[in-house]
Amino acid sequence: MLFIINSKTVILIFTQKEMSKRNLYYTCLILGVFLVIFTEFQDTPDLMLQIGGFCLLMLSLYQLSKGIKELPTKDFYVENEEEE
Repeated sequence: MLFIINSKTVILIFTQKEMSKRNLYYTCLILGVFLVIFTEFQDTPDLMLQIGGFCLLMLSLYQLSKGIKELPTKDFYVENEEEE
């Protein structure tokens, strides 16, 4: 973490290696859920914030689901000649 002090302001700059795409999608997922829930509890909910939250949520869920690999199918019923 690097602190830069300008006149009357403190700016925090995080020096960090590149964020992986997976971490970025998880961050978007959390931010989208937060925006949707936050706008639900407001007296006058902002429609654009709610739509933006849903878009972030759906985009991150889609991108994360693309990374799930197909599991091999399991044969639960194996026919054995000796059982008959």
